[in-house]
Amino acid sequence: MIKNFLIVALGGALGSGLRYAIQEGLHKQIQGFAPYGTFMVNILGCFLIGLLLGWFEQGKLLHPQWNLLLITGFCGGFTTFSTFAMQGNQLFLSQKPLAAILYIGLSVVVGLVLAYLGYRLVQH
Repeated sequence: MIKNFLIVALGGALGSGLRYAIQEGLHKQIQGFAPYGTFMVNILGCFLIGLLLGWFEQGKLLHPQWNLLLITGFCGGFTTFSTFAMQGNQLFLSQKPLAAILYIGLSVVVGLVLAYLGYRLVQH
């Protein structure tokens, strides 16, 4: 139990650190409030989790602790639903309903599509 906890914690720390680096990098490139960084990490995370789940089903990553490290830990730390929800609300509260609807809609649709494509990519 403790070993698995530490594996998940390590993956989460790595995923959270990378999320921070990507978000900060994008926010420095694109001025003003816009959830570009969160959108990018969430859709990348969706694609990555699809790939990883496909690899696990194909038997390419055999040890269950890789699942804990990469899916539960890394992807869990890398993607961020709470930030997505908060930024969607901020767009609505900033009187930008079209931007909020586009951000929320694209995040969900693109995320689902990329998770599916990532999964299917390793199935062939």
